[in-house]
Amino acid sequence: MSSRVSALESSKASGDALEAELVQTIDALEFVGDRTATWHDARTTSLLEPDESLPFYGIVLVESETPVEIKGCQIETSNGDRSTRGRFYVKRAAHEQLLEAAGMYLLVVYIPRPGLPQVARAIVPATLVDELLAGRWYEVGGSRSESEVAKLTWSHVIEPAGVDPSTTVGDRR
Repeated sequence: MSSRVSALESSKASGDALEAELVQTIDALEFVGDRTATWHDARTTSLLEPDESLPFYGIVLVESETPVEIKGCQIETSNGDRSTRGRFYVKRAAHEQLLEAAGMYLLVVYIPRPGLPQVARAIVPATLVDELLAGRWYEVGGSRSESEVAKLTWSHVIEPAGVDPSTTVGDRR
């Protein structure tokens, strides 16, 4: 197996673990399986309001029945001979569906070690993410499930000064 495949599998496994933990710890979220919808991971079951462990950007609350796409990225990742801030990977088709449904992104920055400690979270409307992704879309080839994607560095959304790798978020809500 190539290192590219194992890296993708590892990224998928980390994403699945983050989704499961967030749906379990945030009372207003319920899991949405891929058989129901492949373009979002959860939906709100009641009003969702911001708090210290889950700040909102560009909105003050999230209404019930709102689709939520959960995206995680590492706090830092290797970029050849140096490291750089991690990036959220967004699939164009799924993003377009989330936009149409007035959905939200739940963005999570984590440390790549056992338990995936979360150091930052944010709820951001898909419309704001759309603005941040302008000019970042590119085509991918091969047998991938998507044809167009974009990457967004977490620091374009979350203020780096507020992220302390020694402090985790995620108190039970």
